[in-house]
Amino acid sequence: MNQDRAFSIVPALPAYTAAVAELPVSAVLTEDLRGAVAVVPGTGDWWQGLLAARAGGASAVVLADPAVLPRRTVESERWPGGIPVIVERPRLRPDVVADATQARGGSPARIITVECAAPAAGVGALIRDGFGWMRSLAGGSLALQSSVATAHSRIALLNSGEYTGEAVPATLSATAIGGHHRGGLLQVLALGEVRTEVTVDQPAGLAKVESFTGEGAFRTPVRYESSARLALRRAIDACLSDRPPADLEELLKDMALTQALLDA
Repeated sequence: MNQDRAFSIVPALPAYTAAVAELPVSAVLTEDLRGAVAVVPGTGDWWQGLLAARAGGASAVVLADPAVLPRRTVESERWPGGIPVIVERPRLRPDVVADATQARGGSPARIITVECAAPAAGVGALIRDGFGWMRSLAGGSLALQSSVATAHSRIALLNSGEYTGEAVPATLSATAIGGHHRGGLLQVLALGEVRTEVTVDQPAGLAKVESFTGEGAFRTPVRYESSARLALRRAIDACLSDRPPADLEELLKDMALTQALLDA
């Protein structure tokens, strides 16, 4: 859809101020929420931040790298809708996910494994995004079958949604390591006629997707666009589209699974 005006952005975070500067034709900075795209930081009780942005008259919301909230926080209220919500998930970028799924050429995954490690403060968000990768590569919803917990790790066995009539078994292992930063390492492996390997190393700024077939190996080009700029572009597109994004719904599903695993 053609765009003939610049959208007002309430950036809230330095990364989004920089992203607006990189989109001089389609975005301008503002402090007025009314009719603007509002960025809501994902720290603290971001659910209330979403509601406040909507109540303030925002035309769309970008939720930036949200933490995992306690289940009662989001179950006690429902998103009233009305405006699109784009969720920035740096470890689950939609363009990188599309690279991984398209490189499979329609070949279904037969088994999926996810391994992740992060400081204790960020391991929940990493588990949640690992579930997001599972869901994306399997092409369906996830169901937690069983789990094992230790002081510093979690292991989960899941079934992914139906894909060509067959449930896809999936496993996730997560380890809490030392440090105070939220970023961590996420490795995804999807096996089938095509082997897909995904590595997301957030501290190193690395997101690598490799595919292996009988014809050889293929590595998708590196995505250099910042996660914030991508989210902002998607929010502007959502304002111009009649199709609401599924970001928030998918986030809440992944977060519910995460809470179920952490509470087990």
